[in-house]
Amino acid sequence: MIILAFLFLMPLFNSAQIIPVGNGSYTTQLPPADAGGRNRPPNGTPRLSGNAIGKPVPTSDWWTGLLTFNDANLYNYPLSMKGSSSGLVLSYTFLGQGANDTRQPMGPEQPIVVGVAGLSGTYPTVSDYSDWTVTASWNQAGRAFHATMGMGMPFVYCTKGITDVASIVVNIGTVSIQGEMLLITNSISGSNFAVYAPAGSSWLQTGNTFTSTLAGKNYFSAVMLPTGMPALSAANNYKQFAYVFPANTTVSWNYHEASSTVQSTFTITTDIKEGIGNTFMQGLLPHQWSHLAAGSPQPGSISYATVRGAMKMLSANTFTIENKFKGVLSAIPNQGKYSPGFNPAALNAKIALVQHTGLDTWTDSYNEGLVMNRLVQVAKIADQMGNTEARDKMINTVKTRMENWLKATQGENAFVFYYDSKWTTLIGYPAGHSSDANINDHHFHYGYFISVAAAIEQFQPGWAAQWGPMVNLLIKDAANPDRSSTMFPFLRNFNPYAGHAWAAGLLNNEPHGNNQESSSEAMNFNASLIHWGEMTGNMQIRNLGIYLYTSEQ
Repeated sequence: MIILAFLFLMPLFNSAQIIPVGNGSYTTQLPPADAGGRNRPPNGTPRLSGNAIGKPVPTSDWWTGLLTFNDANLYNYPLSMKGSSSGLVLSYTFLGQGANDTRQPMGPEQPIVVGVAGLSGTYPTVSDYSDWTVTASWNQAGRAFHATMGMGMPFVYCTKGITDVASIVVNIGTVSIQGEMLLITNSISGSNFAVYAPAGSSWLQTGNTFTSTLAGKNYFSAVMLPTGMPALSAANNYKQFAYVFPANTTVSWNYHEASSTVQSTFTITTDIKEGIGNTFMQGLLPHQWSHLAAGSPQPGSISYATVRGAMKMLSANTFTIENKFKGVLSAIPNQGKYSPGFNPAALNAKIALVQHTGLDTWTDSYNEGLVMNRLVQVAKIADQMGNTEARDKMINTVKTRMENWLKATQGENAFVFYYDSKWTTLIGYPAGHSSDANINDHHFHYGYFISVAAAIEQFQPGWAAQWGPMVNLLIKDAANPDRSSTMFPFLRNFNPYAGHAWAAGLLNNEPHGNNQESSSEAMNFNASLIHWGEMTGNMQIRNLGIYLYTSEQ
């Protein structure tokens, strides 16, 4: 009887692994290996703690090496940092000498190490994050240290356990104690730093280590000072910002169709630890300060040299940038009449060479997208030539394969999407370019799928009503605009502050940080959202695509 009951229930267990979405579906069970031994789960388990537990896991960002790597390198403009086993290493990102400069911006030196006394042998976890900040946390044997870092922020904002002792180890530089402030001059590459303890604190020096009980408080901050003014003057000037911590950072965008402009508003929610200062010090990169909207706060005269150009410092809790959207084309229009050598027969002959092309039976999520996209682009040319037979042949070819990808079946090991709840991501199998193990390049791959889906809907209206919900899941995986989602992180691949996407998912501990390996394919993803949104009447997706497109452009 037990065996019969188990056999009866087994189909229910199996079907629970297939999640229907419209006419499509995905699986929550890792597909078995294919003939080439592929189909791997994402590497490791995310190192999470505190507020980050239970939330969707961001990948493909400037800081996500912290999720998996010891000694993760972090670059936020203008700092180089490392999540070491004894605390947070602070350094300065030097400017390279041209495109062929292969020196590592984060070398073996540990100029300044920020932490608490006795901390060693444990690497940080990610305890919180927002749109362009992250909080790394060290917890060991009752000791606790937390450091919040953000893009464009020369400050690092620190808290500790109430009984812990703040510790600053200065391996490179000269230190002078200025009341509750440490002034560090002539550190690596001639950089200067300051460390701010709460008012009334004192520092004790033992060799090159400086410790403080912080007058019974639990917060302090460290900053790389700007050049161009005496270090002490700069440190005293920055003190007004030293106790204004970032509690949250958010970006919002609005597309104004009448003027074809996109406004992106950046907001820092502050946590004021002490003092009368209540404004935040945030750096703006050239793509930001050169496109500030009318009425937005303007940066002052202080700036930092970065690999992205001058980062100008802004004293404000919000700012707005504005970009113009000049439109996109879903296909190159037929303008043959302007070419005296244009030969319609020759073009139709080229279309004929492509129209009967089949799709590979053994491929991966990246190469499949390339080939399907090739057929779609030729189908659009055929449509403009009035060659509807060739157009429909190619559209039907990609539609059949797309529906295969978008519908999971039990035990399927190819042309299937799998949702990994541990890393909160949707992966197409077989996966190309480590989009499974390292969660790489999802916006590159899915941009082709979404573009193909838009073309199917264009030429066969009504298809999206059945299969569109699965296409929308691909969009949400790479660029989810819904902060309330429990399934995907907010804008996985896109960094609002940097203004562009990142390609590497988990494997971004390389010496030079994360990368945007193919900006053209990122722009293809952005354009695909615009096309899909227009074809399906989904203005939220269209406007998301316009925001991403104009920002990255």
